[in-house]
Amino acid sequence: MKRQNIFKNLLLIILMFGTLTSLRAQKSSFSIQLGGLLPLGEFAEAPAYIIPTQLGTHGTASFGASLGFKYNYIFSNYRGNPLGIGIFGAADLQWNYINKDARAIYDEASCTKPMYVNVPIVVGVSYTSPTFGEVVGIWGEVGIGADLFMKTTEGWKDATIKYDMGAQFCTEVGIGVKFIDLISIGVHYYWLGNHALKVKNSDIEYDENNTPKMKIHNIAFKLGFHF
Repeated sequence: MKRQNIFKNLLLIILMFGTLTSLRAQKSSFSIQLGGLLPLGEFAEAPAYIIPTQLGTHGTASFGASLGFKYNYIFSNYRGNPLGIGIFGAADLQWNYINKDARAIYDEASCTKPMYVNVPIVVGVSYTSPTFGEVVGIWGEVGIGADLFMKTTEGWKDATIKYDMGAQFCTEVGIGVKFIDLISIGVHYYWLGNHALKVKNSDIEYDENNTPKMKIHNIAFKLGFHF
């Protein structure tokens, strides 16, 4: 039921975005975003003892990467002059590896190493300043949406544990600079939700009553190519 409510709210946000983009706009841009990820908090922390396939609230997540797409609409006033204010929609594929110490333990146990995959889908409000000397402009954005999260399969050849995908409310804040309306760099903070590690199926014995939740947030450093 909770997941259905999240998707209903996301659909409502998308419909609102579509309605707003039907208004007069000064210009729009589509961009491809490449980035690096820095995990924060419990997501990055390690438990006192790292045991392969053990469920817990600490992710031992390390640096990751992201690939995303964004569409930004900037509005104009009745004279056709740009206001700088716009709305945007964005979707990213983010993946984080486990850290070096955890990888070493998994390798020692000859255990398949998991990764964390997040797909934040966000819509929100943006602001882009006029370019200085038609070269550099400053931009910022705030958005809300839903994040799809999954931990990939871990274990051994004949004893694996697979996880289900979950959805949670998420938020995003970003700021950066844009060069000649073609390339942008920025820093983004993502709160991706408090996700439960739900086991889909497992060949390994585990406590079925134990469904730990992990607070996931990333800082993303992005390079954008605008079209």
